[in-house]
Amino acid sequence: MAVDTQLIKCVILTLRKVNVIVPNALVAEIISVKDLAGSENTPAWFLGNMNWRGADVPLVSFEAASGEVMSKVNLNTQAVVLYAVGKGGEVTESPYLGLIMSGVPHVSQFTREQITSDVDDIEEPHPMVAQKVRINGASVSVLDVDAMVEMVAGMAA
Repeated sequence: MAVDTQLIKCVILTLRKVNVIVPNALVAEIISVKDLAGSENTPAWFLGNMNWRGADVPLVSFEAASGEVMSKVNLNTQAVVLYAVGKGGEVTESPYLGLIMSGVPHVSQFTREQITSDVDDIEEPHPMVAQKVRINGASVSVLDVDAMVEMVAGMAA
């Protein structure tokens, strides 16, 4: 019987309290936040639109989406720019999303055998998390970019 040795390429993003994982193909660039235009009467998790390569990119906070207080964004703040494809791969109104980070991202590769469902996780579900998994025993959240796209689109409606 053949062993499946296909590697899953991903980026582990370090946030304040958790690590989240996204497919490598969804990461456009890691940048310093600048040219952030704030908005009024928006949810706490929406920090405003930032200019990135001539595009307005909605910038969101993972922590604020779960009710935590978000620290101020300054020139030292790093963000990951993600390709914002909707369900089924359709292009969305805004083709990119920005997510605030607090640490250095890590590009990694894993086999399917190294990833297991985190059945011991009893925390309340996070709106930007598709699933909690364990990779080599460490707990990691799988970022739900589709949910992020829907959150931003719902805010604009």
